[in-house]
Amino acid sequence: MTKIILDTDLAMGDLGADVDDGFALALAIADPDIDLLAVTTVNGNTDVRSATRLSHRLLDKIGYDVPVYQGADRPLLRKPNHPIRDSEYEDVPAAMAIIDAIRRHPHEVTLVLIGPLTNIALALRLDPGIAPLIKEVVIMGGVFLRHTNESGMPGEFNIWVDPEAARIVAESGMPLKFVGLDVTLQVRIDLDDAAALERSESAFAQYAGASTRAWIDFMAKRHPDSEPDQTSCAMHDPLAVAAVTQPDIVTWSKAYVTFATESEVTRGMAVADLLREENPPEPNCVIATEVDADRFRSLFISRLQMI
Repeated sequence: MTKIILDTDLAMGDLGADVDDGFALALAIADPDIDLLAVTTVNGNTDVRSATRLSHRLLDKIGYDVPVYQGADRPLLRKPNHPIRDSEYEDVPAAMAIIDAIRRHPHEVTLVLIGPLTNIALALRLDPGIAPLIKEVVIMGGVFLRHTNESGMPGEFNIWVDPEAARIVAESGMPLKFVGLDVTLQVRIDLDDAAALERSESAFAQYAGASTRAWIDFMAKRHPDSEPDQTSCAMHDPLAVAAVTQPDIVTWSKAYVTFATESEVTRGMAVADLLREENPPEPNCVIATEVDADRFRSLFISRLQMI
């Protein structure tokens, strides 16, 4: 089994919040080849205290017991994406929990990062020696073969929130796999999938179907121009989880990647060298360039129905 820590800005359960981070957690739990060591939370889609609370709530709904460690409440250098709130949780800081797990299980832990990369950047600052001890880092983040086409958010959201942390991670020497918008926008579930989940015997699958339907309806009404298809939604974060034990669900290409931090005009944009020219730089990661969307969709629906 693959030992993982899931680092997330989970917001599922709040009104008007997206659902894919919660589904990523559920998929990690449902995967028989994953040993989920811990969940760590970070400021991103919501404030870190809400992410912690909602992670506990979702775990209770699934009936699964795993430690949840509250992490960074703001990016390394920039203002938090959401206001900082008081917390009822007094957990071990996420960065320290990450360090401890890696030190206890050298070369065995895969980090799955589906929010801003602040926690792992802090862990690297506190203990740079963990970098060669990490088995793998799978990141839902970045866009490498296209653009966001948004002047207000030129980089993909998780990178844009804390580009300095992303650059630290990119330059860390850890074995990195980026699952970016190039592929995640292609993996979608629609209203028919939501209906199939709602018809399941699993109480969680029924909840997942209802949540999917509510999210698609919310986006269609509140943000009608944000999605190319108003009857479906992208499963960004679950694809990163699926790629841990099903790495051939995507096509990987070696690349040298860093991220822009100097200007708001380019904040969080990926600078990706695909190593096609003479004398290319040494690759520091692999990026997902293609995905078997049908295979993912089948896997996703069947796994959620197992919970």
